Amino acid sequence: MKLLSHLAGYLPVNIANGIAAFGGVYVFTRLLGPEEYGRYALMFSVMALIHTLSLTPAEASAYRFAGKAEADNRLPDHFRTALSLTLRSLALTALLIVALALALGKLPEYLKILPWIAILMPINTVIQMALEAHKATQQVGRFALVETTRLLGGFIFGALIAWQSGFGAACPFIGMVIAGVILVAPEARWLSQQAKGGATSVSHRKEYLAYGIPIAAALVLDLILSAADRFLLALFMGEAAVGEYAAGYGVADKTVLLLCAWAAMAGSPLIMAAYERGGKDAARDEARGLIRTLLLIGIPAATGLALVAQPLAEALIGENVRAGAMQIIPWIAFAGLLNGLLIYYFSEAFQLAHKTKERALLMLVPASANIILNLILIPQMGLMGAVIATVASYALGITVLASFGRRFVALPLPFGELVKVAFAALAMWPVLILVPAWGGWAELITKAFIGGAAYIIAALLLDAGGARGFVREKLASKGRTAA
Repeated sequence: MKLLSHLAGYLPVNIANGIAAFGGVYVFTRLLGPEEYGRYALMFSVMALIHTLSLTPAEASAYRFAGKAEADNRLPDHFRTALSLTLRSLALTALLIVALALALGKLPEYLKILPWIAILMPINTVIQMALEAHKATQQVGRFALVETTRLLGGFIFGALIAWQSGFGAACPFIGMVIAGVILVAPEARWLSQQAKGGATSVSHRKEYLAYGIPIAAALVLDLILSAADRFLLALFMGEAAVGEYAAGYGVADKTVLLLCAWAAMAGSPLIMAAYERGGKDAARDEARGLIRTLLLIGIPAATGLALVAQPLAEALIGENVRAGAMQIIPWIAFAGLLNGLLIYYFSEAFQLAHKTKERALLMLVPASANIILNLILIPQMGLMGAVIATVASYALGITVLASFGRRFVALPLPFGELVKVAFAALAMWPVLILVPAWGGWAELITKAFIGGAAYIIAALLLDAGGARGFVREKLASKGRTAA
């Protein structure tokens, strides 16, 4: 029941994330053109890499240790320690940005984006640290308000600037800066209030770094796994190919990953609380709800995207990058599902048990495989080579993490439920082939409505992912509210 209420609370964030993600593809692929959109995608990946290397340890610690600090009645000490780590981390961020500026010295079209990234990163880390604390302490309402404002504000301001100016690939970053400036003062004030009266210590900082650095290392490898193909595509095929790939990726991977993130926002804090309260058995029991939800929404999302790839591309993606994007959408949709399970489920065992260093080492396997496969396949197969490398690497990553993570927390994977959800998702196919190929929004909306209805009916008939129980709980909840 608690998972359902949290899912509802985080729904506005995921709607905003979807609007920003798909609106960004729709607007920026049309206003920027393939080369500029490719540069934006590359620099966004670089920004994510720098942020993860330098700032993620403090942010991850703000999330992981908040619940325990609240239980021990020492939240001010926790926030003071996390903020002191952030200030030290920003020095490393500055050094990395300077190094990047030197590396981009002969690439002025990339160099003009860098000042906006330099402004954005300290702003974003303050906001992100506050968001992690809101999530860990289950302040769902505040988390939703802040994150929704940041996502929608960044997209709207960026789109307006791209429409009215000639800043090119810098426009999305400028929009994010403006949204961040609006939010950073109240969130910094909130963090300061939480830290008031607290004290930091060397031992706490070491404990936080011991947890956070391996998390950052693992996430860097996750980024390499998801973004190395873009840089290799730029090397072998040019920036326009990156634009096509990023557009298809942004529509397909982002859709499924948003749904997985939504489930994880609601489920992960509950699993962590269960682990702190009752150990690995309690965490495993709580995880059953999360994996059922991930399968129930992730599998039909990936299947549906694969079935509507053409009208989806026609509706959302600019004509200059549409052909290549349309080709990869079906495969990237399932890569997004694998990515979601990897990040938001199978990684959980290592974070609960504080074995983040081992997770980072294990992620070397799929990350290395991804680079090797891309080097082999892109010159031979172009965009589809990058797609095959991505799908294979995510599958390998899940296999490795699931196998080794069972030693810490044996997260369940209900194969019976997986099969039932897969059959329910496949029920969309015979229905959708009956819809005429009108193209564009008309076909997309019609197929989304009919396919969704077919899946829901099939899921209820099969009781896939506990669908019947889910509906019963929702109806019971409404009945209690009415009473």
